[in-house]
Amino acid sequence: MKFLLIQLYQTGDVVLTTHIPRELKKYYPDAEIDFLVFKANKPVLENNPNIRNILTTERKGGIGEMVRIIKEVRRNRYDAVLDFHNNPRTAYITFLSGAKYKVCYGNSSRRIFYNTPCQNLDGCPGEIKLSLTQPFIKDFDLKRLNAKPEVFTSAQAEKKAGEVLASFGITPSDFLVTISPTHKRDTRRWKFEHFMDTAQHLVREHGAKVLLTYGPGEKEYITDRLTELPENTFLIPQLNLSEFAAVIGRAKLHIGNDSAPHHLATAQNVPTFIVIGSTSSHWVFPSPDHTYANAGLECQPCLKSTCRISPDIPCMTDFGFEHIKEKLERFIKEQKSRL
Repeated sequence: MKFLLIQLYQTGDVVLTTHIPRELKKYYPDAEIDFLVFKANKPVLENNPNIRNILTTERKGGIGEMVRIIKEVRRNRYDAVLDFHNNPRTAYITFLSGAKYKVCYGNSSRRIFYNTPCQNLDGCPGEIKLSLTQPFIKDFDLKRLNAKPEVFTSAQAEKKAGEVLASFGITPSDFLVTISPTHKRDTRRWKFEHFMDTAQHLVREHGAKVLLTYGPGEKEYITDRLTELPENTFLIPQLNLSEFAAVIGRAKLHIGNDSAPHHLATAQNVPTFIVIGSTSSHWVFPSPDHTYANAGLECQPCLKSTCRISPDIPCMTDFGFEHIKEKLERFIKEQKSRL
């Protein structure tokens, strides 16, 4: 079987699709599995032993780029195209792929472009994505599959990560905590001062070394709010995605919003503690190594980009470090007991 998996973006969503090649290989050891992704997210998939080839396209390539990638897909003569992205662009690519099986979610509003709709499974995102493997797994049973994502970093990226940490005097024996305070949406971004209260507590009570991270175009969000870095708190330099993932993978604990760094940490077996605002807690991988805290308001999860209660966004503003402290301490104690 020749499979093409499609998930163009966001970075976190690409990470959350990385287990699919592994799970398909359990049933088709000789399968040729390719992945189509935007070029910017290719590093998430590189070095994955279960992916034969990574096809890339550009987000703003226009009709010419669309024609090019459709031709490339058709030349590869895939038996099945699994469209996890399900937007107009990917629907057209799948429809024109020439594949025998054009696979989509059963609730897709674009089912006309596919011939193999699948029942939507319940669960965490990784389990939902496994919905598209149902036509190819005999006696499908979700309990026999593993929905955990996986990311593999290169030796070059690991070397750079080591150099970055060494520049801050951070050693492998240190309790390194990565904190990612950024997010594009206000309703999903815990207030920066709450993250800094958390960082100072970790340094003071646990001797942690804290590394603040950010994505492309987000550095100013931190620097505009922080005139001076507290003791043993550092700001990550600008890195490419491979290097960034490698740094995240060196942490003993990751704290942040529900965003790409959270999923990169999960995919590299780094324990995560996530503060949830408007989104659902199902984005946190179901495992003792991963947990979350939220305000527990009746309106959560609203799944909205704008708060209908107040512009101050109570679930992100009024819910401070003092509200997560007990759960965070308990989580850290549990993690240390497993070492």
